[in-house]
Amino acid sequence: MRIRVADVPPGMTVFQYIRAQSDHDRLAARCVPRVGRRARLAFELGGVDLAALRAEVEGALARHGFRGWRHAGGESRAYGGLSLTWNPRHQDGPDPEAATLGTPRNPREEFFWNSVGRHEQLRDSYFDGYGFVRRTPFARAGALGAFLDGFARSLVRSRVGVIPGAAVDAGDEAYLAREGWHRDEPVFETLRLNIPLATDPSFVFQMAGEPPYHLGVGRAYSWDTNRPHRVFCRGGTSATRIHLVLGIAPWFDHDPVEDAWTANEHFGRTHPFDMAAEGLLHPAIRLALPAAA
Repeated sequence: MRIRVADVPPGMTVFQYIRAQSDHDRLAARCVPRVGRRARLAFELGGVDLAALRAEVEGALARHGFRGWRHAGGESRAYGGLSLTWNPRHQDGPDPEAATLGTPRNPREEFFWNSVGRHEQLRDSYFDGYGFVRRTPFARAGALGAFLDGFARSLVRSRVGVIPGAAVDAGDEAYLAREGWHRDEPVFETLRLNIPLATDPSFVFQMAGEPPYHLGVGRAYSWDTNRPHRVFCRGGTSATRIHLVLGIAPWFDHDPVEDAWTANEHFGRTHPFDMAAEGLLHPAIRLALPAAA
């Protein structure tokens, strides 16, 4: 099947239209991962020069500046970064470096999957993840560009995620209890890979009902992003956490010439976790041991 973005009604996201025009939901419901039903996975990064990626990302942050997560109340000082992909038709304005960092249309507490009630037009909104398919200039150059070029499937809404430890009051009990909880798309829509470039043990990831744990440099991580989860800083530190947060469309590939999406050979056949585990997303990324709590 082939979906032209121009045919997507303004009141739907691209992926909502794909679901309506296909048997995606039925196929996803019966697709069982060969790696087992794990809540989270860790992947080896064979041959990836993480030091070079970190140097390039830090250079981009120095040139463009830290962009805070945008919400109706302003911009966050405690979470932000830079966009790796953008949508030139974005409703909030075509600022490439800030495109994937929230939207001023939603309050801070409303950033979860399907929290779209404040948008009359969903196509080309922040929540239209498949609209963010153009890479920002710094994401096309150097070692970072070469690494991203290696993905066999289309990148969608992606960013450099940054937590400046100095901006976090680790004694703020409200922050420690509530900061950052959200849900993202199901993995059949967008599989997210989280690749730490700079961190320390003060920065942790947490899924609902589980204790927080640290994501160390040297691996890529993924999980069931449709479950509530968050990242936060649990102790005082002057360090800065820098991660690549990559969104990959597992079952549909984007044609930039025709601005259209086509079902690929894995549609309905290969679970997105298996695609990552078997090197089908990127040849350098393969299954390691389960992420430890």
